[in-house]
Amino acid sequence: GGGGSGAMNSVRVVHGVSEALPFEDASVDAVVCSLTLCSVGNPDKSVAEIKRILKPGGKFLWWEHVLSEDDPALAQRQRDLTPSQVRRADGCHLDRRTGETIKAAGFAKLELQYLSLQSFGFLNPTCAGIGTA
Repeated sequence: GGGGSGAMNSVRVVHGVSEALPFEDASVDAVVCSLTLCSVGNPDKSVAEIKRILKPGGKFLWWEHVLSEDDPALAQRQRDLTPSQVRRADGCHLDRRTGETIKAAGFAKLELQYLSLQSFGFLNPTCAGIGTA
């Protein structure tokens, strides 16, 4: 189906790795990422790839758990627990500063918010936002 203008809307799912996304430069309208960047091998390269494939004005929408920036005791516990978390949770790092990684990527516009969720333990705080290419 399509909209009233006759334009077709579609979703295409493609398998790949985040550090080498199988898309041409500036070819994707949007990328959605949820609780994923904690487990990738190279978060900086992954976010750079996301930015590379987005069309001008394309959107990167994310929600990720991150290292605490305002609770030093929680941050230390997150760092201490990360090695065991990586082993038992498919590479999940509790100590990543994903918000800072996304800020450093150089999106044209960036809306970023840190949130704390009740009863999420060490998967707190979280960072969510929209980056525009």
